Amino acid sequence: MKIKYLTEKGLMMVRSNTQYIANKIVKEKNFNVIDIFQDADIVSESPYDLPDFRLDMSQEKGKEALTDLENIKRVYNNMRGLSDSLASDERLWSAFTLVDRYDYMQYRWKVNSENDLKNRYLFSYSAHRSLFRNGMSRLWWIGRVTYDESREDPYELTEFLISRDQDYAENICGRNVFNNPKVTKATIAALLDSEKDGIKIDRFLVREIAKYMNLLAGTYLLDSMDYDELNSKAKERILKLKE
Repeated sequence: MKIKYLTEKGLMMVRSNTQYIANKIVKEKNFNVIDIFQDADIVSESPYDLPDFRLDMSQEKGKEALTDLENIKRVYNNMRGLSDSLASDERLWSAFTLVDRYDYMQYRWKVNSENDLKNRYLFSYSAHRSLFRNGMSRLWWIGRVTYDESREDPYELTEFLISRDQDYAENICGRNVFNNPKVTKATIAALLDSEKDGIKIDRFLVREIAKYMNLLAGTYLLDSMDYDELNSKAKERILKLKE
């Protein structure tokens, strides 16, 4: 199947009618954004092929987050061929949230208000943070910055990031310094290794390490540092915070 995307016209129409669309989603079980506007031109097909895969929607109400890890794996495994540039395009992910994976979005991120629609179906934050808030792009991007093929389990860092506390991903992935997957992996690995060494990892510590790495970016060119240097600095900071 071909990857779909909202056209510029389509994105403008959706963004101009978020309250109307939110009300429609709340009231109508079989929502279709194309039917709402009676305009097939708001969605178009890209030249990119996508394997036909399903998302895990097996958990009962209130436990939907338990399927996040599996769905990150499914999305990233099947869409690893996307470039970072294409995977940063709101038009692509909004077509997933409102068209191709609308059933998943209703399972994981139900719309109860206009803000729900803006925050999880569209991009309503900064360019970087939105990638980790949109209900579909977050699956790809968490995979992108945590997947480590050098590990026995390439998704070990992914599991650590999202399985302990949902705030971990927000605190780390939401900061611009973690645009670089090398920085992200080195930081998460430092937290994981510290936990294995008996250090209690909690929200406060994760938040402080994320802030520290962000501050570090103002002093050093993190892109020029190797993985071991970054990992070592993160571990040193963790030890100081636990003194």
